[in-house]
Amino acid sequence: MSESKSLESVFHLVHMLKRQMHEHIEQLDLSITPMHLRVLKIIKRKQTCTAVDIAQFMNRDKAQVTRLLNELIKQSMIEKVPNPEDKRSQRLLVTREGEKILAKLAIIDGKMNEKMMKGISPEELKEFKRITGLMAANLTDIALK
Repeated sequence: MSESKSLESVFHLVHMLKRQMHEHIEQLDLSITPMHLRVLKIIKRKQTCTAVDIAQFMNRDKAQVTRLLNELIKQSMIEKVPNPEDKRSQRLLVTREGEKILAKLAIIDGKMNEKMMKGISPEELKEFKRITGLMAANLTDIALK
């Protein structure tokens, strides 16, 4: 497959995934974006999570992350609490409201994953993960040069 066809395939997959996510989020009647949901998931997964952690993980600037966090706080999905390990920062925690959203999202994620993986063997999926991992590593190497 030519390089441009490979790139186009990746763009198409990402576009379809984003479109499906937007449709499902609209069904939940949430006034947040997939990026907000991604941040919510990161906070839930990481034991002690700070705004700096999210900025580094998502490779986003601190100002953008702050705007995302402020919107989640405004909607009572997360809260800030003092960080006992570093008095200069605050830990982020998912609230009950955030947990409810994450539970609904887990169902949607499961359905989307099932739909996306339909007809794909475990071996093919393993190869896909290997290849996309290599591609991501290659792009990271480019960013570092």
